[in-house]
Amino acid sequence: MEHGKSTEHGRKGKHLSMAERVVIERMLGAGYPAPSIAATLDRHQRTIEREIVRGSVEHRDSEWCTKRVYNADRGQDVHALNATAKGPKLKLGSNQALVDFVSRHVLDNKESPAVVAFKLKTAGIDGVVCTNTLYSYIDQCLIAGVSNESLWEKRKRSGRTRKVVRRSKKVHTRRKSIEQRPAAVESRSEFGHWEIDLVVGSIGSKAALMTLVERQTRKLIMCKLPNKKHASVRNALNGIEREYGAAAFRRTFKTITADNGSEFLDVDGMQRSVLSNTARTSLFYAHPYSSWERGSNENTNRIIRRFIPKGSNIANFSRMQIKDTEEWINNYPRKIIDFQSPQQLFQEKVGNIAAYMNKDH
Repeated sequence: MEHGKSTEHGRKGKHLSMAERVVIERMLGAGYPAPSIAATLDRHQRTIEREIVRGSVEHRDSEWCTKRVYNADRGQDVHALNATAKGPKLKLGSNQALVDFVSRHVLDNKESPAVVAFKLKTAGIDGVVCTNTLYSYIDQCLIAGVSNESLWEKRKRSGRTRKVVRRSKKVHTRRKSIEQRPAAVESRSEFGHWEIDLVVGSIGSKAALMTLVERQTRKLIMCKLPNKKHASVRNALNGIEREYGAAAFRRTFKTITADNGSEFLDVDGMQRSVLSNTARTSLFYAHPYSSWERGSNENTNRIIRRFIPKGSNIANFSRMQIKDTEEWINNYPRKIIDFQSPQQLFQEKVGNIAAYMNKDH
């Protein structure tokens, strides 16, 4: 029986085929050793030796003696069984379009894997993956240039436990506690309830950012202040009221929840309209050391820190840069609102208010 060199070259890393297993069975039956079979199939000798062990079965000869012989069908069955334990193939594979899409949106657009997975569904790219799969790929460094260090939330967030604090009494009688807020504010069932805070700069710098976040839509309004005094906060609110108009402001800013910082000390000035000298909103104060009571504001401030890191001097950021950051955040799809953007949802709510007001007139 003559056997020439196999014409199948470059087989390194490839599994044996059924045809190759048949050749192994026939050559073993003809008395050829493993090295000769390996040379014929252009395979490594150890590959052939391991295959012989896996595919061997007990066989009785004509004298009823038991011996082990290689069987090609047995070898193929064992290979197929082992293959079922490998799990599914990576959806990345050689899909460079998918890799480029993920890399661009995570690194350049600063988007989370959840948002990227959502956008993949509508981008028409083959091999769409879910959020958990993307996180797994990133954990395994399967996307060039993208690692857990590229993910702002995963890199920055650390597990923290809430402190148990004893509730203190209100600082003075004009401050209304968060416990007095209408139930609709807590449940987010009604539009027009906001949380307010200041984002401060480096130690010794005066400029700050006033941030207002609407609880239902997560819409952000961000204003640059010359300092952290309560007069600057009041003036910023006055500017927003002038932009909206007194009637629209009252319907859009029904309540505002603040912390107990001195910048929010002017209760009357923040609540009173600069246009009509009547009440324009209701101010409520969270408990001391309870930042989670203004969770939407705190989470949004953390997104702002992607663009204005802690320790930065806010005075060095132009109003155009701050406006661009505000627009990016407001147009960023949010999982918590079914991947709508805050701007999209806010415009819908404001449109409803405008239609209602026109109807009244």
